[in-house]
Amino acid sequence: MRRILLAASLLLCVQFILAQESDSYLKGEFRAQEARKYQMLAKQYSTLTPGQEGFDVTYYKLDLNLSVNPTNYLSGSVLMVAKVLNDNLGSIVLDLMRAMTVDTVVVGGVPVNFSQQSSTLTITLNRLYAKNEMLSVRVVYEGVPGSSGFGSFAFLTHATASGSAVPWVWSLSEPYGAKDWWPCKDHPGDKADSVDVWVTCDSRFKVGSEGKLVAVIDNGNGTMTHRWQHRYPIATYLVSIAVTDYSEISGWFKYSQSDSMQVLDYALGTNVPQGTTNIASAAASMSTTLSILQIYSDLFGLYPFIREKYGFSQFGWGGGMEHQTMTSIVNFGESLQAHETAHQWFGDMITTRTWPHIWLNEGFATYCVALYYERKSGPTGYWNEVNNNILSGIKGTPGSVYVTDTSTVAQVFSTALVYHKGGTALHMLRHVLGDSLFFKAMRQYAQDPRFRFATASTEDFQSVCEAASGKGTGSLDYFFKEWIYGEKYPSYQYQVAKQKNDSSFTVRVTLNQTTGTSNPSFFQMPVDFRFAGSGLDTIITVFNSSQNQVFTFNLRRDPTTFQLDPNNWILKDVSGTMVNVDKLSALPNEFALLQNYPNPFNPSTIIPYDLAAPAVVRIEVYNALGALMEVLVDNRMLDAGRHQVQFNGTTVAGVSLPSGVYYYRLKASGTIIQTRKMVYIR
Repeated sequence: MRRILLAASLLLCVQFILAQESDSYLKGEFRAQEARKYQMLAKQYSTLTPGQEGFDVTYYKLDLNLSVNPTNYLSGSVLMVAKVLNDNLGSIVLDLMRAMTVDTVVVGGVPVNFSQQSSTLTITLNRLYAKNEMLSVRVVYEGVPGSSGFGSFAFLTHATASGSAVPWVWSLSEPYGAKDWWPCKDHPGDKADSVDVWVTCDSRFKVGSEGKLVAVIDNGNGTMTHRWQHRYPIATYLVSIAVTDYSEISGWFKYSQSDSMQVLDYALGTNVPQGTTNIASAAASMSTTLSILQIYSDLFGLYPFIREKYGFSQFGWGGGMEHQTMTSIVNFGESLQAHETAHQWFGDMITTRTWPHIWLNEGFATYCVALYYERKSGPTGYWNEVNNNILSGIKGTPGSVYVTDTSTVAQVFSTALVYHKGGTALHMLRHVLGDSLFFKAMRQYAQDPRFRFATASTEDFQSVCEAASGKGTGSLDYFFKEWIYGEKYPSYQYQVAKQKNDSSFTVRVTLNQTTGTSNPSFFQMPVDFRFAGSGLDTIITVFNSSQNQVFTFNLRRDPTTFQLDPNNWILKDVSGTMVNVDKLSALPNEFALLQNYPNPFNPSTIIPYDLAAPAVVRIEVYNALGALMEVLVDNRMLDAGRHQVQFNGTTVAGVSLPSGVYYYRLKASGTIIQTRKMVYIR
């Protein structure tokens, strides 16, 4: 049933509804949130659809009619209320795919002109609007939604035990699919302060959506209208519907001695083929859901949407989608629940401001599963999740956690980079900060009024971590530049040399690192060294701040074994050796290219160089123009120690070089150590 109401009247209705909310948080925090939100809008203007910079959405009402028999069809209207950001605003652009036909647009109670493009709707306003005015736009439209990304909007069916098919309609709009089925400003950086979702459909069906189900109205014609009301800020891609002949189960999350919140699941009923996930699975998993909510509330602060609900709507896509307050989910598995529920804090309450920073949603949810298992099962649960799922499948995938190309869904949602390496970054950050400061930072990030019920970027999260650590702005630049914006991971090569003294052992660890990329050429990280032997088992943490570095220790007992990063805190490769020496001072303390002698020379000179550990060595000579003259050592594996090679200016490629300045360069295991200058005089 199509409801025809003047937009101005609807605006008054919205204002009245919000005025009835007596909760001081809604009156106080959301007003403060509005002030913060406008300060952030400028940060995401460049990624908006052109024509969307002049308004900030505060409210949507979706009033939808679903037809599934005999024809799949969607019709209805969307009311948008927005605050005008610029003076003399005369037109706006909404996102809407042309598969949906617009019938009418009403602005401020007046029908206006509009035009549809392939993916946008351009609306001429009824007058020029001044900055800070409120704007109401109602779009009446209809059609069969298209499918993009992970599906956007699906008209499907599910089977019954008798073999018949029941209509099953659901949405999954992330990242760009909201515009496939409703007109909106489809950008994660512009959250509406609230939303109403009304769905009229066959009376056999239930409808799952955001917030509270405030009414189900029997229309007397075989249809019912389900009215969902959500009074928290929400991004467009998190607005959803899920519709079929669901069964319902309800539990209660008791978050204080006197307060509880409903946990509501919509799942397929018992009349489905044997083995199909259904309401029985939802019922069996209710205690798990409650446990997950409690653990995350303890870690990050109380479940963000506590005045409304949490729960799941079963859908036919092969996974889960963190639709706000009612996740869409294919089954009720524990890990899937833990991942999607974590999104209610990281992704829903705090949303990535732009899609390149999507790891703040997906990397966080991936890592939170490990934290859930740690709280549930102790360290074993944590490390099983980290080693089996988070650290796996990363090394062979090029690129950065930060998404440089958001043109395809596969790149935005790279499992290896955004999910696993993003989660690994948090795992490593935990070791960098230490447990106490890491969990302090995670909680402060979740509770920070700048980002709570708003949006954030990687730099915002970094700033919170730096503040929590007490080390000041920029103190974690190295970490985020390397692990979020950089590529690949370190490959460590070590040599452990030990010398027996009268009552102790002097141990020197020479650490060399390669990355296979210039972004970064090396990773700065705290690295754990484990020394073990008879009566000895100790871990010493050093800070590896250069590509080649030497660390010296005095130990009371003989270290017969050595491990680098024994607890797997770093994504890495490792190789190395341990040797006994009579005198450590006989070995160089660093990789170094020394000055040739004699210099100037004629006809030959000696080039000395030090290797602090075994390495593949290449030494090259260039002229003043940068042309390669000769390779003196061609990728030979050499032991640690002082080495030298001779260069003769009269025998280069069978000829004598002219007098002049020449340069020689040392590479050790692919890394340029140093370049020096020498002078040849004939």
